[in-house]
Amino acid sequence: MDLSQLNDDQRATLKQFREAVKDCKLPDSDDVYLLRWLVARDFDLAKSEKMLRNSMEWRQKNRIDTIIEDWKAPEVLTKYCAVGHTSADKYKSYTVVVRYGAMDLKGLLLSVKKKGYLTHVTKIVEQCIVEARNNPARFTSSPTTISQAALILDMAGFSMRHITYKPALDTAMQMLQMNEANYPEFLRRVFVINAPKIYSILYSLSKPFMHEKTRNKVRIYGHDADQWKAALLEDFDPQELPACYGGTLTDPDGNPNCITMVNMGGEVPKCYYRTSKLDATNKNCLTISSGSKEQLEFQVTQAGDILKWDFHSEGGDIAFAIYRKEDSQLIPVVPHERVDCHVSSEEGEIHCDGTGVYVVEFDNSFSYFRSKNIWYAITIDSSIPVRQNDK
Repeated sequence: MDLSQLNDDQRATLKQFREAVKDCKLPDSDDVYLLRWLVARDFDLAKSEKMLRNSMEWRQKNRIDTIIEDWKAPEVLTKYCAVGHTSADKYKSYTVVVRYGAMDLKGLLLSVKKKGYLTHVTKIVEQCIVEARNNPARFTSSPTTISQAALILDMAGFSMRHITYKPALDTAMQMLQMNEANYPEFLRRVFVINAPKIYSILYSLSKPFMHEKTRNKVRIYGHDADQWKAALLEDFDPQELPACYGGTLTDPDGNPNCITMVNMGGEVPKCYYRTSKLDATNKNCLTISSGSKEQLEFQVTQAGDILKWDFHSEGGDIAFAIYRKEDSQLIPVVPHERVDCHVSSEEGEIHCDGTGVYVVEFDNSFSYFRSKNIWYAITIDSSIPVRQNDK
């Protein structure tokens, strides 16, 4: 929105808003900045003021005003957190690319604490805002217009591991809520590309935390590259769009993936992992002999219930899977995969689409000589989606 588009009532509300928050230490004090908060809350003065004050408190608590100078990202984030800036679209929106499907979120969160990861992402957002402010001719259509960003969210490589590893899912939801609460009208458009069918699970989990205005900006495309490239080129001039996404922008050496702007993610080497003490408090113990497996059955009585797990092992890694019983068959729900739960606890959860018996399997059949002790806590909780109230 542009200040010139405001009607008389909206101009009066903006004037009242400025007066109401004149005691706040704002990162930007012009009318365009204040307009963001009013637009986000449909010019409801009380809601806009509450949202802004909550955000200013968050900024002070987390020292956001100096985060660009203060935060020094650990090497694992600079190498494997696939988030970066490429260019500007036809609307002069600052363009951010996130190769979410290519990121090893579990590896990142085993290497840095959640707060460190969130701080890193927040710094990137703050850098976007500062660069747009310092380059208005490139990133703002006019001095009276709200500057915004276009987000390309590449889901190529996205799988159940992005959903079932609970710390990663929790971090994604917290990051979404953080951005919604503190960066109103930051996004102009979100292009989700290469989205597999299971992406709908993540989107369904995200929707309760997204304001309707944000949801209306999201465009989701599957693996039909011709379709999403055409959609991107409606908003981008070819020279402003990475060649891998249908444009002509490349690295100086001609790389179409523009890896000097956005890295390619990839599996995080275990040498970056933090060491942590494994806690067996309130966990059951199960010994699995070499070359064997154990299965635990859990009855789900209501569709939508959440099956949660938290386990670690002694003696080495273990293979883990969850199935749903249908007659005499076991239908995979969480794919069979070896996990390094002897390094750190494996946590996760799934929403059970149907009732019946769910089978949790710990498989040590690959180990010919070594038994494993598994310390586990598995629960089934009911789920009632709760939308966060406007702040």
